[in-house]
Amino acid sequence: MRCDQGEGARRAVPISRFRTRPSGAGDQVNCMLNYGYALLEAECLWVINSMGLDAHVGFLHEMQPGKNSLAYDMQELFRFLVDLAVINLVERDVMDTKDFVRTENYALRLRPTGARKVTEEVNAWFNKTVEYQGKELMWSYVMLLKCRELAHYLTGKKRSLDFMKPEYQVDRVDTVDIRKKILSISYSDWKKLGFSKGALHYMKQNAQADKPFSLNQHVVERLMQWDQLKKTLPSSY
Repeated sequence: MRCDQGEGARRAVPISRFRTRPSGAGDQVNCMLNYGYALLEAECLWVINSMGLDAHVGFLHEMQPGKNSLAYDMQELFRFLVDLAVINLVERDVMDTKDFVRTENYALRLRPTGARKVTEEVNAWFNKTVEYQGKELMWSYVMLLKCRELAHYLTGKKRSLDFMKPEYQVDRVDTVDIRKKILSISYSDWKKLGFSKGALHYMKQNAQADKPFSLNQHVVERLMQWDQLKKTLPSSY
């Protein structure tokens, strides 16, 4: 298997070459990203070893002694999971200043409390499900399947390789358009149609705040149909 992998790597003509991300971070977001990518690398190493592949033989990243080039390659497919985990931590204001520490060379590191928060959030995203091959599978298992597909491709069991699927679909209701829609609605129109002014006030507060929020499905449908609903108001109003 490792012999075939090495031959495949020599034949491959990558579009570009990637280098590893700098280990030091000057701000909190990049500090969390670095730690999250390290967790992702560990997950990729596990699936690579499970398939009997050589983690040092990569296709996109430079092969250097002591570097897990194939793990770095695999990371590129699932890096967005770490990105979304960090975004979620930032939006929910989970991290505290005390979760970070500045080292002697001025790099920012996570304290144990911060590392635990990032680890829990990243693992939560690894455990989210996605539809793939007709089943609802966790992303951590999809990583294993993708590595298995690579192994089958390298050994000739598969003639083609598709790393574009499955795709992650962003499904959020607190979009910019929804926020603008909520802020544009007048209390009088909302009440005239029989809806609670208190509910609209709460939604307006959320829409103005720079934080994520959720809405019940019937409220989302009401907002999407708002322009049509306004036409039912008396013309004199």
